[in-house]
Amino acid sequence: MDYKKAKFVWDPEKQWPALREMMPGEKHQFDFGETVGLIAFGFWWPGIFKGHQCHAATYDFPIRLKFIYDRKAPEGMEDEWYGWNLPEWKKCAQELEQEGVRAIVCGCGLTGTIQNELSNAVDVPVFTSTLLFVPSISRTLKNSQKVGVLTVSSEALTRWDKKLLRECGIDKTTPIVIAGMTESEYCKAWWSQLDPDFDPEKVQDSLVQVAKKMAAEHPEIGAVVCECTDMTPYTDAIRQAVHLPVFDAADMVRYVHHTVKR
Repeated sequence: MDYKKAKFVWDPEKQWPALREMMPGEKHQFDFGETVGLIAFGFWWPGIFKGHQCHAATYDFPIRLKFIYDRKAPEGMEDEWYGWNLPEWKKCAQELEQEGVRAIVCGCGLTGTIQNELSNAVDVPVFTSTLLFVPSISRTLKNSQKVGVLTVSSEALTRWDKKLLRECGIDKTTPIVIAGMTESEYCKAWWSQLDPDFDPEKVQDSLVQVAKKMAAEHPEIGAVVCECTDMTPYTDAIRQAVHLPVFDAADMVRYVHHTVKR
């Protein structure tokens, strides 16, 4: 028996609970208190600690982590699946739904390129990227203001004919300014978080400097959205530095939880 497709029922003859195979179309009704399922990369690096979007201790409510290992598209399929191994991402999303979560969040903002595919693969809401919130945040600002987007890579946001932006509802009517860490002079400091001996203060300073430069060069920015999930431990420092509202991937998880919690 496939235990993922079985449920406990009362056996009146045995006077004892028994497993019964689920009928076609019948779904599990799991509820272990985890409203949000988070698809995280199946590997660890030193930059993941409390405060990071994918670290369970970041939240004051339980999340269900599902690790994706074969996440990248096979060679030759990158353009068709926008860099991701789409069947594996769908499988992870469907397993989280079967395990009872009420919404799914992804552990990388660049997965916004497959927002439509993942949303249509399950019957619960899917939030791939903080960029989904850019259009609504933009509408809270003055007509003369823009949303500043801090990202790991400006090139990644605009490749595939701006597929990532389009999937997240961002078009030419959405006024944005993009600043990428890999295109900045702080690229090396940013990626130092892959080193076990990295200095979080240096990573934080690199983010703050890029954010400050973006805000100084574009005083019309009225709010900042951090695309990369690795930025979440440092966004309080960004808020203090630019004196603007800042929305990050951990904020997205909290928003989703409060939206779907029972």
